[in-house]
Amino acid sequence: MVKFSLHTANLDLVPPTPEDLEAVLAACQDPEIQRWVPIPVPYLRAHALEYVTAHTDKTWDEGSEYTWTIRADGMLAGVVGLYRMGNGSADLGFWMVPAFRGRGLLHEACTAVLDFSLADGPDGLGLVRIGWNAYAGNTGSARVAQKLGFRFEGTARLGAALRGELRDDWGASLLASDDRSVQAWPILH
Repeated sequence: MVKFSLHTANLDLVPPTPEDLEAVLAACQDPEIQRWVPIPVPYLRAHALEYVTAHTDKTWDEGSEYTWTIRADGMLAGVVGLYRMGNGSADLGFWMVPAFRGRGLLHEACTAVLDFSLADGPDGLGLVRIGWNAYAGNTGSARVAQKLGFRFEGTARLGAALRGELRDDWGASLLASDDRSVQAWPILH
């Protein structure tokens, strides 16, 4: 698929480019991103270069992953990605730079990606299911997914690995037929 951007009232969602190298490298030094996102630690310049060039080009070409940088006020605010699983489903993943957290921007960016993903016809992918997963304890990510209308499905005990360590994994989903209203999640009080 040819790379394309999405736009919202406050954001531009743009596929990563080599110009994002320094901003991605700096963002991935954040201890919270390293704690919850399965990136290499230490996160080196070579990792950022691979991410903003070859990795992103390959996954867009294959149609296996669509990744956008979230730009607010002309700056890298975060990343949102859609990872195609086949059979009309995909997983949603995201992270935000600390200075942009807590402002509703991640919800806005993810809404744009969900709108595109679930739309039928030439303006969308026509997916029927979007999954979300996070390591247990990542309440920030869980709150975003909850506000997007995802339905909590449970905890897979030691169901995911992070840098060789098994961890509990939270899971939720959003179906194209769901109304996207905020749902009660037992893990969030």
